[in-house]
This record gives sequence, C-alpha cells and structure tokens, in this order.
Amino acid sequence: MGYFSFIFRITTAGIAFFTTATSTSISSPSNVCCWCSTPPPPHVINRQSPKVSRLYCSTRRDFLQTTIASSTAASLLVPSVSHAAIEAESTNLQTGLLESRVLGNVLSPPPYQLEGSDIYYPDYFQGVWNVVSTTKDVQAPCGILLFGGNNTFSRAQEEINTCLSYKARFVPSSSSSNLGIIADREYNVVEIAKAAMGETAVLDVPVSTPNKVSVILAPSGANQILKADLITLARRSEMVNDDEFHCSEVVRQVVGSVNPTNNNNTNNNNNREGTTAAAVVGNKRPASTTLLKEIETASLYTAIRDNKGNVNEIQCLQRSATFLLPSQQDPIAYKMWEASRGKPIDVRFYNVVYTRRV
Repeated sequence: MGYFSFIFRITTAGIAFFTTATSTSISSPSNVCCWCSTPPPPHVINRQSPKVSRLYCSTRRDFLQTTIASSTAASLLVPSVSHAAIEAESTNLQTGLLESRVLGNVLSPPPYQLEGSDIYYPDYFQGVWNVVSTTKDVQAPCGILLFGGNNTFSRAQEEINTCLSYKARFVPSSSSSNLGIIADREYNVVEIAKAAMGETAVLDVPVSTPNKVSVILAPSGANQILKADLITLARRSEMVNDDEFHCSEVVRQVVGSVNPTNNNNTNNNNNREGTTAAAVVGNKRPASTTLLKEIETASLYTAIRDNKGNVNEIQCLQRSATFLLPSQQDPIAYKMWEASRGKPIDVRFYNVVYTRRV
C-alpha cells in the first residue's frame, strides 16, 4: 500500500479531513490565467434561505488510498507570496469580505493577516454538537493535472453528495485577556479523525493551540504513522448580525511519516509517480520531497432559532482553497507552484449542519 496524502481542511471548529493524491504532473503555464474568479456552484449562489439539504452519508475512508510526500519540511518553509503582498492592515478590511470570497469563489490569495489570538464565536456556539459535513462541489481551477491527475480528480468528484458525521465542542476561553467562546481544537481534531480515519487513528495531539496543531496519526489500513503540523498564518472573523457569523483561517500544512523504516518505500513511490513531471521539466525528482500547501477555509455560519429564540441548529456554507508554495529543493514542486500562478489548485464547497447535542 502506498503513502497517504492528507490535505487538512482546517475549520475554526477543528480539523476536517479530506484527501487528494499528491501528483507530480503539471499543466502548461500558458493554459492558466491568474488573479481571477470562477462562478460558484449553483448551491452557493442563493444565501436568502439558510436551509441546507441533508443527503445520504457514506464514508470518506475509501478516499484515503492515495499517496503522501514524505516531509523534510523545516528547511523548505518560505514566506507566502499572499502574505508578503499585503500592504494595508487587514483589520481595516470591511465586513463582508469573507462572504464575497466564498460566494464569488475568489481565487486570489486572502488579503487578511493574523487578526486576533483566536476565533471567538457567538455565545450560542457553546456546547457539544453533532455535525454533518456534506461535500457539494470539487473544482480544479488550475486544471486536473495540477489537482492530481484524472484518477485523483475522479475520486474527489465521487465525494460529492457524501458526508462525514462527527462531534464538535465549543468552550469558554480560559484566557483572562480574551473572554469568549472558542473551539475545543484538540477535542474536535480527535473526533473528526476518528470519523474519517478510524476509531484508533489519533495516537497523540502533542500540540493544540490556536496557532499550531500537531497530530500523530495511524490511519486505519495505512501501516504507517504520520505526523501533521498545521500552522495558522492568518485568521479573520466577522459578526454580521445576531444570527450570522463568518470566519476564516489560513493554515500551512506539513505532513510526513515518523517511521524512518518506510523511507525506501517512500522514495520508490515518489520516483514512480514523478516520471511524467520529470519529463516535462527535464529534471529527476529528488528521492525525498515535500509539497508545501496553504489552505484557506472560510465558513459562513447561520444560527437557526426555534420559536423561543433558542439556537439548537447552526448551518454553515464552507469553502476550502488549497494553494501551493514553492520548494527550494524540489524543481518539480517549484514548477507546479509556477504553473498555479497564485491560484488554488483545489477548491471544495461544503454544507455543514450543527445540531445541538448538549
């Protein structure tokens, strides 16, 4: 069985997992335009009605049978172009920015920075919730090759109208300087990983802070142990009105095996998968490689009140956008980043329903 490739859709309520192959094929830069947007899928256009359809649920575990690039990440982390290009203070940006990015399916990098020490939710979020996240659309703005190839894109398309069920918890902040409701990140990480990768998938969560989460994983059937470091680079929240709350985070993902005995297998897999791309750029792919990614996850929450004004259901339209970063040691990864021209290679839309449990 090959390595696994996990892209972590970081929500401000925790981590929801979905997968895509780490392909080394690239599309021609001449076929890619940059700094533009594409129309959103039909289900995200009308925000007048907050109702979200509940669809038949099937497991996403089948989509975990893909490949992961081994991590040599520490020396490869480089500043993101999206953050270096920011000229104005992001706190001066107007309310409505996040909604426009989601509904307009904006493909440029996010303009906001790290606003605040955490995401602080409205009081009605406090408690434990049953969550159903339904995949509504999967897009490849830079083409199918940069997404991961035909097989990977086809598997991702098969996830549409399937859903993942898990629990989420929101708790009062323990910070004396910032009082409010925050996501219990460690609890949410464990619950989502159990739902996506098996009951015993999480071995440890050694770090769980608003700005960094580290997870040790043993996905069911993987025959390996993985470490995921997820570093928050930007966040923003907008209290639109009493019943609408929007928030977003941008996270840098670094994933790799913690079992050195698997290195030979990793190198062989990477070399086989890199044949096409190596031919394109005229270079042999390094034996050990890391594809750096930054994932923006924006969530538009709507509280549903009963006839007494209580909130026992929250509905959310969510968009994740995965951006590549350049690698200084891997010419193939660098060419892939060049070909993307600042656009996300993978965009996914979700309808998420929270039903109060406690």
